[in-house]
Amino acid sequence: MTTHDVLISGLGPTGAVLAGLLGQRGVRVAVFDKLKDLYPLPRAVGLDHEAMRIVQELGISAQMSKIIDRYRPSEYLGMDGQLIKRLDKEPPPYRLGWEPNYVFNQPKFESAIRDRLHQIRTITVHQSAEVTSVSQSAEQVHIQVKHLADGTEKQYSGKYLIACDGGSSPLRKWTGLELEDLGFDEPWLVVDALVPQHVSDRLPQTQVQYCEAQRPCTYVYCTEDHRRWEIMLNDDEYRTGEFPDEMLWPILKRWIQPGEVTFWRRAAYRFHGLIARQWRSGNVLLAGDAAHMTPPFMAQGMVQGLRDAHNLAWKLAYVIQGRAGEGLLDSYELERKPHVRATTLKAMELGRVICERDPEKAKLRDQRLREEQGGSVQTTYRQQMIPGLTTGLIHACDPAAGQVFPQPVVQVFGGERLLDDLIGSDVAFYFDDNDESLDLDRLKQAAGTLPLQFVAINNRADSDVTDGISVRSSMIANWMQDRAVCAMLVRPDKYVYGCASTLASSVALIHAFKAVMGHSEG
Repeated sequence: MTTHDVLISGLGPTGAVLAGLLGQRGVRVAVFDKLKDLYPLPRAVGLDHEAMRIVQELGISAQMSKIIDRYRPSEYLGMDGQLIKRLDKEPPPYRLGWEPNYVFNQPKFESAIRDRLHQIRTITVHQSAEVTSVSQSAEQVHIQVKHLADGTEKQYSGKYLIACDGGSSPLRKWTGLELEDLGFDEPWLVVDALVPQHVSDRLPQTQVQYCEAQRPCTYVYCTEDHRRWEIMLNDDEYRTGEFPDEMLWPILKRWIQPGEVTFWRRAAYRFHGLIARQWRSGNVLLAGDAAHMTPPFMAQGMVQGLRDAHNLAWKLAYVIQGRAGEGLLDSYELERKPHVRATTLKAMELGRVICERDPEKAKLRDQRLREEQGGSVQTTYRQQMIPGLTTGLIHACDPAAGQVFPQPVVQVFGGERLLDDLIGSDVAFYFDDNDESLDLDRLKQAAGTLPLQFVAINNRADSDVTDGISVRSSMIANWMQDRAVCAMLVRPDKYVYGCASTLASSVALIHAFKAVMGHSEG
């Protein structure tokens, strides 16, 4: 038997990112995946600035620059081909340090993550390794693993087991955790193709949602020569697996003709809205598609899993390393489940705009949408549709609690760096250095042995970054001023725990955070 701190079943994006974030914190991790190598076909094609901030923490931002591209506006066309809705990214300055949305190459993304895992000595990766059973005691989880290369079986143990093994998760079923159907289940055909430039030039140069009752469909402009079509299937059409040519070309003929492109993937899928009723059974926790499935209409499916990993990684590490009490892990489901539900329901709402099959209702939809926008289409920013945290480990009465803290580009030694690269990935306490009432020694005394990074926000012209604890940033200064606060306590996953407007309330905020963390000075 081999013992680790955390066992992870599934080496997709969620499992791999979770392993990397844990490993960087010194947690001993073993990851198991049934496949011999990474899945070579694209599934997700969109990610956002939160996802980029997470992979920044993982240390692979430089690699990402080679496999991402800008996410183009999404134009919704109604029954008569007229524009009825438009989504786009927020304009700069970019609040989290990255553009709000990107398209990306998933196989290359996963390859970059796996390369990073092999650099972290506390992580062991087992491929061609199928988890065949699970059991647990009060202190440990045990799994039986069949190593497919040689047929041997071995038992592994850990303090926690995280099921990142996909939508059909065997671990979820073995532990008796059920899915709730949110009421979206539609059959779609997904076609990925490599399109030469002369063909691409005549195709749409943006993302298009064809909200046509006779055949709802989506066109996605991906990276390089990759283009995607998502096409709703009729009741009498092929519903599973590889889609045959004789059925494919009549559907695609409005865009491309035989011989013009190279197909990468073409398969029928069901777009679901599902979420686990419980995300934990003892010391087994669900993450990613094992915990929820989101229709693709907001490009949030994979990102939801990366948020799971980011939320869970620091909490597991803190508990395992004795920095927090076991109760901290209860906040994982409390926070992520409502966030996932709200995001999934928004994606379903967009999907229902597209999926209307009744021609008369579709025409009424077109009219209603235009009327709601005052007769002309207004641009909606995609990230404004993503909620913050509303429950869990937040000081809920505070005006910024549960929001994602900004990440400006800051000046350092004559150059520029993103804020997180200076501050690191522990709890941070940002305070207005111009507020003379704030006594840093008193704040540090309140923190005690809590690993808290104090960051002075100083917007004076003569200020500069010093030892990574003094930052000149008008973005953060204005953000705090808009909320009438002088200090904010920010969690390792960059969500705001709470804020304060005086020294006394700052001290109380630190003590409150320590209490909910179950932090002991001993």
